[in-house]
Amino acid sequence: MSSTIPLSELEKLSGNLYEAIVIIAKRARQINEEQKSLIDIETEMDDSMDDYEDEEEVEIEEEQEEIKKKAIKLPKPTEIAIQEMLTGKIKWDYGIEQDIEERDN
Repeated sequence: MSSTIPLSELEKLSGNLYEAIVIIAKRARQINEEQKSLIDIETEMDDSMDDYEDEEEVEIEEEQEEIKKKAIKLPKPTEIAIQEMLTGKIKWDYGIEQDIEERDN
């Protein structure tokens, strides 16, 4: 994402600028966790395929550098979250109605 987004645009989507920023931040954290788990899965697959008994430390360091490069190539979680917010893909609910129903019962 290379363009600037007017804050009023975000405010329109949620009714409150602070609320929009909190929603985007929470979604970005979720995306970041998803990306971390994908990297973990990939590194576990790489670990199981290699025979570390014969490897030297230099090769292990090179592999770690490759993993870092892969992580860098992933899209930034904040950019994804902002795009999802602008396109209406993010749905949020505070659970207020559910809390009221629980108290009434």
